[in-house]
Amino acid sequence: MNYRVEELAEAADVGVDTIRYYQRRKLLAAPARQGRIAVYNDSHLSRLRQIQDLSERGFTLAQIKELSTGDASGLLADLADRNAPDPDLDRGELARRAEIPEFMIDIVVGAGLITPSGEGAEQRFSPDAVEMLAAARTLVASGVSFEELTALAMRHATHVEDVVDDSIELFKQRSDRQGGDRDELVALLARLVPVVSGLVARHFEQTLVSRALARLGDDPAIGGGTIVVARRLAERLDPVAVFAASSEHHRTLWIRPEAGLSLVGLGSVETIAPVGDGRFSAASAARAALAARTQRIGPKDAPAPALVGGFSFTCAEQSAEPPADGRTAGPDWAGFPDALWVLPEITVVDRADGTWLLASAKVGDGEDEARVSAVLDRRLDAFAADFPAPLRGPVEAAAGEVAADDQRYLSLVDDALCVIADDEFRKVVLARVHQKGDVDAIDVLHRLRHRYRNCAIFSVAVGDRQFLGASPEQLVALDGPEVRTEAVAGTAEIGYANMTDEALAAEMMASPKTRAEHQFVVDDIIARLEELGLQGSYRPEPEVMRLARVQHLRTPISAQVQRRAGGVSDMDVMRVASVLHPTPAVAGSPTEKAVDWILEREGFARGWYAAPVGWCDLDGNGELCVALRSALVSDSAAVLFSGAGVVAESVPGDELAETGVKLRALLDVMEARNAC
Repeated sequence: MNYRVEELAEAADVGVDTIRYYQRRKLLAAPARQGRIAVYNDSHLSRLRQIQDLSERGFTLAQIKELSTGDASGLLADLADRNAPDPDLDRGELARRAEIPEFMIDIVVGAGLITPSGEGAEQRFSPDAVEMLAAARTLVASGVSFEELTALAMRHATHVEDVVDDSIELFKQRSDRQGGDRDELVALLARLVPVVSGLVARHFEQTLVSRALARLGDDPAIGGGTIVVARRLAERLDPVAVFAASSEHHRTLWIRPEAGLSLVGLGSVETIAPVGDGRFSAASAARAALAARTQRIGPKDAPAPALVGGFSFTCAEQSAEPPADGRTAGPDWAGFPDALWVLPEITVVDRADGTWLLASAKVGDGEDEARVSAVLDRRLDAFAADFPAPLRGPVEAAAGEVAADDQRYLSLVDDALCVIADDEFRKVVLARVHQKGDVDAIDVLHRLRHRYRNCAIFSVAVGDRQFLGASPEQLVALDGPEVRTEAVAGTAEIGYANMTDEALAAEMMASPKTRAEHQFVVDDIIARLEELGLQGSYRPEPEVMRLARVQHLRTPISAQVQRRAGGVSDMDVMRVASVLHPTPAVAGSPTEKAVDWILEREGFARGWYAAPVGWCDLDGNGELCVALRSALVSDSAAVLFSGAGVVAESVPGDELAETGVKLRALLDVMEARNAC
């Protein structure tokens, strides 16, 4: 029997979004297609029921993915069935019994530390979860940051899961070889599991107590952590010149020309690279844990040590499949994983009060902290004695033709309009790629900072490859108690129909299509901030943001947050980004359905394009932009990205032209070098 996705969801008693989520996780085979219609069959229904059954027995989705059909009905499933607790608490009841806010449950579930049965509003938890969360609440009340606690738990869970996976594999191999009585093997394993668990628990407890007592007794054999030494320079540095002069494997550049802020990160002392859907909360927790074990040396007004890096648009397990017709799936994102955040060995920060140098290093167990600090001082001396000369080259830009010849993109917009007409979603943002050779990345960055002074100029380099751009859109900034974000949506080409900038701005403000597209984004951001308990505020009328080639409608949005007075704050810019990304401005509305369609149909991996890139200091403050007007540069070849929002009133040719205009943001500076 064949099913459309809605019919399959009804037959399996799950949501349509759940089916699409299982497909992204590779738990459910892709459907056949009849034209534009996805067609499922009885094997899909059977698999959905199997997933539900295993989930109710206590298996995580990751474990279900690994289990074959034979395993699912065999020894491991029987063991899970015997030992699975009764999951009978909903989220509200769990939060009430554990005396915690519900958002803490979201973080713990997202980190994979508690696994509910069911999806969405049907999630249920076992009574054991109450005890876990109550213990966490006690630790938090005693002054332990929730992010620190989560980071510790995730490290422990990762190691435990590795051991469990190895143990399961060994058990499966042995049972297959022996071919023993099935019931006897299950009974044996059921007896061994609590024995092994108890042994591991006692070892962990004894090790924790002994090491904690040693630490409290200032035992020099128990060390570790990170030291950061900061000093102010007597002169200013050119951030692009500093970035260009480095040969470090990890290099990051961030410039806010209009705000008078730049940051260059060279080398890597600590790397945070979580994977999967929980990458934002995991990176946030790791940031808090790193902050807790970092010693800062230098003036009190020195900038806090900062992590630099970014996230992918979607995690790798959700990435687009290569096109079936054999075409390339687009750029190679090797080196740019689901998340990559680096604490640099050397950080150069230029801000209103001058230029600062920060040097970082790990402190090994038993290592003399004073010796490490002295080494960092000498490293700063050496760096300060050999400054690169400022870049003095030309800053002009070319004025090339708009690249608007892409029949595949026109067809893609046509397909999207059909789906929008069927009410599957209201808006989808479709992107395309453009190849460009003979690119000098440093020259591009030098020209961008002069041409786009109201944008965030960025480059994240890994080896000989770098992802760079000039983003007009701030995803989020956190500075003390204030969260700042903005809605940027609605685009018009400057000079269109020979109109003045003022006339074009007036036309944008009066356009129902443009205003509706913009309001989609505003409303969505306000709703997402509410997920963190934040009340966003904004002026009802947008403003016009003028760039070199285009104008956008822009609405600044702000909210106030409570920050902890001392210690490591439980709020940081990454955590806010986790609820904001991806916005309708880069995905569509409803967002999840639009993202599913993008992954299925766009035909290339977005990687870090349209994803958060920026910096987050160890106090949780920082800024992330949406990586638009961007390119992935390898040696001298570049892949440029550009997108446009498709709604019911869209005209394919207009959307293609819009992407062409946006591509010129980088092409104008890339081509200027050859024109000079």
